[in-house]
Amino acid sequence: MQIIHDFLTHNEYSRPGKKLQKVLAIVIHWTANPGANAKETRDFFETKKTGMGGYASAHYIIDQNGIIIAAVPEDEVAYHCGSSDIDPASGKVYTDEARARFGYYASESNSPNNCTLGVELCPTDARGNFSGATIETAIELCADICKRYGLTAQAITTHHDVVGWKDCPKLWTEKPQLLEAFRQSVADKIQRG
Repeated sequence: MQIIHDFLTHNEYSRPGKKLQKVLAIVIHWTANPGANAKETRDFFETKKTGMGGYASAHYIIDQNGIIIAAVPEDEVAYHCGSSDIDPASGKVYTDEARARFGYYASESNSPNNCTLGVELCPTDARGNFSGATIETAIELCADICKRYGLTAQAITTHHDVVGWKDCPKLWTEKPQLLEAFRQSVADKIQRG
């Protein structure tokens, strides 16, 4: 697993420098930009420092070739799954699943960003498919994170399952069985060591 540490500069909009309070889950995303690689995505997060376009970042970005860019250190907050919009199903800011999973960290006064690690996957197309290298690396990275923080593969969730209104990752939102298959692959990797 190749990780390139290319941390964002400290700024209010993508790397605030706040310490992560704990790690309860890994939130999987897609970049929604099939033409962009991990470096371009990291650089997009860097442009957020101007305040134009709101808050956004992730701890890790995995390229189509399987290379990982670490954009925010694991012990710091990244802005990847916070929300102020209402989940259409629960009628609250976060989904019922997120509020059950994160408790205090999924409320109008707090954010799952304070207790999760965000992993962005670079898709190969607009449907949201990922290369085999992207998925294999994501499995390896998530298994490593789970082992280091004492989590099971069930601690892996999606941006959609946290906020409810966002189709992220798109294909996994349309086909939730892909998340289940991914979790099983991570569980197998954890068990194999």
